[in-house]
Amino acid sequence: MLGELEQKIMDIIWDKATSVSVRQVADSLQKTRDCAYTTVMTIMKRLFDKGLLKREQKGKQYLYFPTRQREEYAKKKLPDLYEKIMNSYGSFAITQFVDSLDDEDLKLLKDYLDNSNDQ
Repeated sequence: MLGELEQKIMDIIWDKATSVSVRQVADSLQKTRDCAYTTVMTIMKRLFDKGLLKREQKGKQYLYFPTRQREEYAKKKLPDLYEKIMNSYGSFAITQFVDSLDDEDLKLLKDYLDNSNDQ
């Protein structure tokens, strides 16, 4: 899974419709968190090394874009996370998850369960 800053950076990149520079990500990040440009650059390089980002050189800078969309990444990573949580906490994890949901999310869960029972 991604660390907190990695996740915030990926969220910014996923939300953009085009490739982005380190400067653009750093500027977007400044709205919610004080983070040095060099830190953002280092994290983006690590995300590139991990295969989550691709990059192309434009002049003196790199432009980054995701190798897969948010949903694809989640679909690949979430089953392992769920398994680890369930192995560690069992039914307590389920009750905590359900207790954390708001009314709208509970309705989505109920609708999903109702539809999955129909199949």
